[in-house]
Amino acid sequence: MHRKNGSDKAFYFKQFHIHHDRCGMKVGTDGVLLGSWADISNKKKILDIGTGSGLIALMLAQRSSSDTTIDGVEINGQAFEQACENVANSPWRTKIKLSHSSIQNFEVETNYDLVVCNPPYFIKSLKPTDQNRVQSRHATDLTYPDLIASTKRLIAPNGTLNIVLPIRESTEFRKEAGRLGFFTKRKCSVRTKFGKPIDRVLMEFSHGSSDVNKVEELTIQNEKGEWTESYLELVSPFYLWG
Repeated sequence: MHRKNGSDKAFYFKQFHIHHDRCGMKVGTDGVLLGSWADISNKKKILDIGTGSGLIALMLAQRSSSDTTIDGVEINGQAFEQACENVANSPWRTKIKLSHSSIQNFEVETNYDLVVCNPPYFIKSLKPTDQNRVQSRHATDLTYPDLIASTKRLIAPNGTLNIVLPIRESTEFRKEAGRLGFFTKRKCSVRTKFGKPIDRVLMEFSHGSSDVNKVEELTIQNEKGEWTESYLELVSPFYLWG
């Protein structure tokens, strides 16, 4: 991935860095993919559900125009505090506002043009003893119906929801989203290495259409284990080696 510098073991990107030792969900490929792939065209008000370390919120802050505002919501106290520190140490401390809350109880006066989420994805599995990891990786405090219903409550009529999930869970999520009136507008299937099966899916949902308008595919490494040109193009604004 990208470079870890110094004894603090922070992840250093081109324009910001992330500390994540108090977060159940660490900096990883899924979050970087979503923060790079989400369509921010004409999006002036953005919500990051389960912001964790603040990674995706900071990536979208870097990519978006100066008049875009970004809200991040995080239920876990330790992750919330660390996200606040990461944002405060970034160039976008006035652009991002963080709230310590569940998304179910989160209230705003105006709706969002874009909602992003790297959601808990384990539905039925053995849970770890670390409560931070339970909240960040298992769909207990944030079930798929809760996530979709909260998005429906908070999103503007023409707004979009962008998420990333493992391929099996993506099928389950699409079924639930369709039941609640959200349909896939854009989809990108991702494989870690050439010749390997698809293992995660980036998806964009919107109201009112059951058709996938754009289907993409991304391979992260070629047969030699080198980064592919398409992956480098996607993440080059962020990775130090891009």
